[in-house]
Amino acid sequence: MIVNFASAIMDDGKKIKLFVASLVLLAAFAPISESANILGIFTTTSPSHNIVHMSYLRPLIERGHNVTVVTSIPLKDKNPKYHHILIPPTEARTKQMADMKAAVSKKRSLLELIRTSLESVSSFGPMLADHLKDQRFQDLMQNPDNKFDLIVGGYFFNPFYVGLAAHFRCPMVLSYANAPNSLTNSFIGNPNELAYVPLSPLFGLPDLSTFKGRLTNFMINIPVSVFNGLMDMQMEGIYNEIFSPTEYPSYHEAKKKVSLIMFNYHFTDGIVRPNVPAAIECGGIQIKDKPDPLPENLQKLFNASSEHGVIYVSFGSNLGINDINPDVVNALFKALSGLKQTVLWKWSDPKTPGTASNIHYNSWLPQDDLLQHPNLKLFITHAGKGGVTEAAYHGVPMVAVPMIADQIGNAAQMVKDGFGLQVDKKTVTEDQFKEAILEVLTNPQYTENVRRFSKLTKDRPMTPRETAVFWLEYVIRHKGAYHMQSPAVHLNTFQLYSFDVIAFILLILFLVYKLVSVPLIFVFRRLIAKFTKVQKIKKH
Repeated sequence: MIVNFASAIMDDGKKIKLFVASLVLLAAFAPISESANILGIFTTTSPSHNIVHMSYLRPLIERGHNVTVVTSIPLKDKNPKYHHILIPPTEARTKQMADMKAAVSKKRSLLELIRTSLESVSSFGPMLADHLKDQRFQDLMQNPDNKFDLIVGGYFFNPFYVGLAAHFRCPMVLSYANAPNSLTNSFIGNPNELAYVPLSPLFGLPDLSTFKGRLTNFMINIPVSVFNGLMDMQMEGIYNEIFSPTEYPSYHEAKKKVSLIMFNYHFTDGIVRPNVPAAIECGGIQIKDKPDPLPENLQKLFNASSEHGVIYVSFGSNLGINDINPDVVNALFKALSGLKQTVLWKWSDPKTPGTASNIHYNSWLPQDDLLQHPNLKLFITHAGKGGVTEAAYHGVPMVAVPMIADQIGNAAQMVKDGFGLQVDKKTVTEDQFKEAILEVLTNPQYTENVRRFSKLTKDRPMTPRETAVFWLEYVIRHKGAYHMQSPAVHLNTFQLYSFDVIAFILLILFLVYKLVSVPLIFVFRRLIAKFTKVQKIKKH
């Protein structure tokens, strides 16, 4: 009987242990118990920007948060775990965007760039405002059951979106697909530091170790500041149109409620700069921790190309076939067709640049997975921020053909870092293309440089996605985390740059000068007069 009783206890003990072990496993693999309601609004028409923006939400979705996403273009992944609202732009707005892109791509002088950028904002701002006015979004706003704990907004010429945080009474985090710059810094009080931080890749990379470079950076900031001010005035007008000033805080007060900005940037990118706590470095956020297996046809191609390797060619998702000069395409085709390497070319038009036994065209290619393959030897790119970041992260050297906007500065930085070469889209020939390609393929220094960088940028305490998840949930936990906000957010320009203090000091110095100089001048004049009188007496 005692044995049976002891046996029963042991059986019960095993059951208890098994039960506890099961609970531990469930706790480890189950989503977090307190899920938050999160709204993502990414109404850019750029697929590459959306890839970055969605990379912040996917891990939150997997962690069990309730996520609603609003976009202006379809999303490739059909994930049933989140609610997607698609609000495409009208045909008229789409044409405006196409005209704007064409104008920006043709003009490169600073004044022309500023002018066309202002014209772009005039088109882009109202187009993004259309999304908020759309009935589908108004239904989302006006439904009293829609309560959100956090809004993640994709930033690109749309600061009036800050009114959504006031409307839903929740904190807002911005996602920016590039490094900090003067457009984004004002939200969180991030310093610009023109003496040693390049203003923006959009304006190239002046050598800030020289007086000329610092002067250039400083002088460029003047028209850029004017542009920022004019853009802010337009954004304020759109804000007031959507968010009534009688019901919502002012535009400038609403801007102060941005909790964080997540930047697709990391200090290893080559620009070391000071950042306030609310500037979160998540460079490479769109890059997978582990590549997905390649489709069978691509894997066979890579296996068959193991001897000489593969060259990958892509001009991104924002540039259409008509945006690329046919002479550039023809020169590149001729240069590539004579190589022994296999070429994978992302090309969506039915009419290809030409036929060659080593060139394979695909309308879509899994870029991140391709760049992680050990047989990929070279990436030929337009130097978009996403592509350059991914190639450098995976240690793949590049040949760049920058086309528009920040691609010029991205290519310049890539060359400066020794990751590859760039060619000029206006003058490049077949021979120049081939020379640049062979130089990067055969000279080991480019591969060594980019692989050295790859090791550096991967050596972080947390992956970009882990970093993003921590800070986004941190903002939710601490109801906006405004305790980490820089005091600079609440200062105007005169206060921020101490102009009022400098004016006060100058006034004090002027008063001291007057207090000291007036009696001294009086005494001096009396002495002169006395001396003159004595001299006259002596003469007589």
